[in-house]
Amino acid sequence: MARVRRALSGVLAILFSLLLVGLLPSTASAETTVAFTIKDGRILSPPGLARDVNAGLYWTASDSAGRGVVYGLTAGGAVRGTLNYRANPVDVEGLALVSDTLYVGDIGDSTGSRSLVTVYRFDNPRATGLTVTYRSYDFRFPDGPRNAETLLVTASGRILLVTTGKNAAIYAGPQQPSRQAINRLTKVADAPGPITDGVFLPGGKQIALRSDLAVYVVDASTYETVATAELPAQQEGKSLAVSLDGESLLVGTLGTKSKVYSVLAPTAETATPTPSATPSTDPAEEEPEEVAVRKGQGTLLALGLAAVVAVVAGVVTGLIRSR
Repeated sequence: MARVRRALSGVLAILFSLLLVGLLPSTASAETTVAFTIKDGRILSPPGLARDVNAGLYWTASDSAGRGVVYGLTAGGAVRGTLNYRANPVDVEGLALVSDTLYVGDIGDSTGSRSLVTVYRFDNPRATGLTVTYRSYDFRFPDGPRNAETLLVTASGRILLVTTGKNAAIYAGPQQPSRQAINRLTKVADAPGPITDGVFLPGGKQIALRSDLAVYVVDASTYETVATAELPAQQEGKSLAVSLDGESLLVGTLGTKSKVYSVLAPTAETATPTPSATPSTDPAEEEPEEVAVRKGQGTLLALGLAAVVAVVAGVVTGLIRSR
């Protein structure tokens, strides 16, 4: 009898532990590779990444106002050098590099108070520590101030901005933006979620966009989502870039000593069913669907384990009584 009771206690303890694990959100997608860690103390909160294959580095900035500086990072995340420019950006939130031209987006507006935003352009950028000249373009949203965290640039040089938060959307600038006048943006599509960064994938036919929890691949012509996948758990997911070798995506976060993970870009064949996470009017009334998917998976697993616990407990209890 004592042996049976001890066996029962051991089985129930194991199953109870499994039940607790089942109640936690699924983190299978978090088992990914850390590509590098940005440790330089000057980079307080990197708002984005842009790969520079010719120079063999990634460009980033620091999410702080008033200083015109861009940092060139090695493949290991160390600062190789800087590019400085005489401007006082308000809130740098996106970077892009096309045909050896670097674009830096001073496009953030979390307070909704900016009448225009600015994109800086640098030809043949080099991380030499020098102060360089630039061209800049001012843009205005057609529906009032918007907070944008994503800068995209087509192969032909057309600038796209993606807003975040409620009613996130994709806006396009003129094919040939003016340096003398304010350029009016045009809304071309709704965004698939509260987007924090994005990048054109190799070939230019698809765009990868990310939120805190997921990456979306959208068609660059129709802006329709063709694939989605969960991202590694990050406290404040922020940046997205293509790796230097073009084999994976890099996803980073805000904060000092931020880790940058390497993940595979989802395709229609490998995508996970992660719905668009558009915030509701009242966050207390409706959770983002990305979170709901994870919770739903955890709940089903927990129910299954609970059933196993009940069956095993019943069997062992029957054995006790039979003795």
